[in-house]
Amino acid sequence: MEKSLAPKVEALYQAVMELFAEGADLNTLTVAEIARKAGIGKGTVYEYFDNKEEMIAGAAYYFAKSSCQRMYKKLEEKESLYERMSLFLQSMDEEMNDIVCFVRVLHMMTDNSTVSNKLREYLKNKGPEEVLIMDLVRKIIEAEVKLDGEKENNAAYLEMMAFSRIICYALYQFEMKERTNIAPGDMHEMICRDICRDVADFKAREAGKQT
Repeated sequence: MEKSLAPKVEALYQAVMELFAEGADLNTLTVAEIARKAGIGKGTVYEYFDNKEEMIAGAAYYFAKSSCQRMYKKLEEKESLYERMSLFLQSMDEEMNDIVCFVRVLHMMTDNSTVSNKLREYLKNKGPEEVLIMDLVRKIIEAEVKLDGEKENNAAYLEMMAFSRIICYALYQFEMKERTNIAPGDMHEMICRDICRDVADFKAREAGKQT
């Protein structure tokens, strides 16, 4: 069972993510700003973290892990691939702050800053019980595709395809919705349909190899 966060650490993480969602620049964000947002004295921050970068990376990682674990519990209740993907996207719709933070974390992962390096370290050392977004996608795909031998490499590509469509949906909600003529419901349907089609095509190809 995951150890609970100290209340002040949780408050600091929440403050980081709120500032993150509001568009704060991580390169100029200060410990004082985060502490003020959390309602905690600046000196107290250093009782829990060595530096600002460790706190920000920890907040991003904790946010991602907690969101995905909540979503995984909901997905387990659905039977079909379409239902699981529809719920996945619906959860993103209902928590717009999650989408904003998700997109910004993705952007953050593309640079070589101290925060990004620390976040990659957390990802590399994550425990087997910790569920992140790629683990969610993998579990969704593995529920539909039986993996063995050479299939695993092909299925890994299938997982990346599904993940890319989810990123596409997040970007649409985050910054493209107002710049296209695609209605949210239509975009939702297209993403679910395309992922289901990708999986169906994969199954058909694998079945063809066995005949």
